[in-house]
Amino acid sequence: MGRLAYHLRTPATRSGITPTRLAALAALTRYPNGVRQGDLAERMNMAAPSMTRLVEILEEAGWVERRRDPTDQRCLLLVLSPRGHTTVGMLRDEAATQLGEELAELSDEERAALAAAVPVLRRLADRQLDG
Repeated sequence: MGRLAYHLRTPATRSGITPTRLAALAALTRYPNGVRQGDLAERMNMAAPSMTRLVEILEEAGWVERRRDPTDQRCLLLVLSPRGHTTVGMLRDEAATQLGEELAELSDEERAALAAAVPVLRRLADRQLDG
């Protein structure tokens, strides 16, 4: 799984997006209404100072915006910017195209085995993200 994930990150790394930045952008897609920085740090198992620097980088790149929490004006929420959505979409499309080309080379039996595994793998991944 690790090697496959590494392989699918190739379009992002070619674009200069590190795996950590990509993971943060992908995580933010799960929170269309935003997420507090501390909560994102916890979900990504990052220390607060590291998350602060990461958010600064994402914001400087124009991928993330900070917005006031409508339920608590003292707090800020991190939200993907329009540019962030476009970037994530583009990277996902590139990775999907690359994976699609490679899946086309598999036998019918191999593709069926992968299709059967997808729901289980999705549940495992979601469990990790939902902490």
